[in-house]
Amino acid sequence: MSTSTTTSGQLRVAIVGAGIAGLAAAAFLRRRPQYSVTVYERRPVGFKESSAAFGLRSNGISIAKQLGITKEETRAVVSAGYRTYNTREELMSKSTLEDTSSTRHGAMWFQFRQDFKDVLFSRVTAKDGVGEPIKVLYDSHIVRVDAVAGLVWFADGGFDEVDLIIGADGIHSKVRTAVIPPSHPAPVPCGLSVFRFLVPMDVIVDAIGPDEPWPAMYNYDEGAYVAIIAAGDEGNRNVVMYPCRGHELMNCAVAVPDSSLQASVGLEYSWNAKGSREELLSQLQDFPAWLLRVFSRVPPQVELFQMRDQEPLPTYVKGRAVLIGDAAHPVVPYQGQGANQALEDVEGLDMLLADAVTRGDVHRRLQVWDSIRRPRASEIQRGSRVSQSKISTREASQAILAVKPYESMKDTLARLQSRQEVTGTEA
Repeated sequence: MSTSTTTSGQLRVAIVGAGIAGLAAAAFLRRRPQYSVTVYERRPVGFKESSAAFGLRSNGISIAKQLGITKEETRAVVSAGYRTYNTREELMSKSTLEDTSSTRHGAMWFQFRQDFKDVLFSRVTAKDGVGEPIKVLYDSHIVRVDAVAGLVWFADGGFDEVDLIIGADGIHSKVRTAVIPPSHPAPVPCGLSVFRFLVPMDVIVDAIGPDEPWPAMYNYDEGAYVAIIAAGDEGNRNVVMYPCRGHELMNCAVAVPDSSLQASVGLEYSWNAKGSREELLSQLQDFPAWLLRVFSRVPPQVELFQMRDQEPLPTYVKGRAVLIGDAAHPVVPYQGQGANQALEDVEGLDMLLADAVTRGDVHRRLQVWDSIRRPRASEIQRGSRVSQSKISTREASQAILAVKPYESMKDTLARLQSRQEVTGTEA
């Protein structure tokens, strides 16, 4: 790889990472003709996400719609809300989501991760999209970044010089090391590890059996609710389940204390680390018998990753570099905001960079973006910690939903401008 060349006058953008954050950033910037964008992904072409789904909340849905993404295209299931049970299957809390949008497309979508990524990828690379298709270069191993000069070095000895570096390379971000001083605390384990897997709905039906009553938490007559079964013990064990892919699959996440696992010393924060079915089942012996029958049908090896948390960063920007998604604000999943916050990052960047035309415009606009995005994302990081601590209580559903309404970057800037005009001071 060598120094980038572009059409005269275009600003060069390197997006590091082709996950949801990176692909969403590319999809938005593709519509801006002043940018020449390349996405670099360290994983090989054809790599598929592990068996995981996520909840796309109203903030994320509104941003996805700006790219023309629909729930039908992504095969999402519309969520009705959250229900929490104890291990005796007694309902402890229930919160119903209200769709207040004018389009009535739902307040949350249960979304299979790879399906959403595939749709984003098509927005980035399809020939019939708005703007020129963007290249996604796989097996791109970045070893160093100079945030001030806009330089990205690769393991093969090559480099690119760009006007903007968007670090969307996750919790192990290489770009973050160029933005944040090494004295800032690294992400640390939060005490829980999560088994993640999918179970086909026909397997669930067969495992429960025709002679057993159908579990109330799988009853979707009133809508598809997230089902949370909480042990209520000191280790904070819990099971989270919801349907995805048009009700074809059940997404399952089982959180257990790190200390209870046989290989607790070698746990990883990786979507691709593995745990055993036997150990999964051994953690849930006091949970409903039908649930154990269902989970006994999963493969012998399932994904197991150690959840990690990070103190909010002092900045997301330096020079020509900006951090988004998990590279900026990794969050425990107990408010369902990881992907949604990545999309908020991207919506804000797109708005602020929409009319940037010179290399000198970049840093000032990134600073404005940082001043608005970082306080909100940091607040959600802290709120997700609180929600994790309440997952076994009757306040669980309310804690999950305790996220302030989303305000677009355009509306935020207008509000701040209005305040400045009224007070005669800078917002």
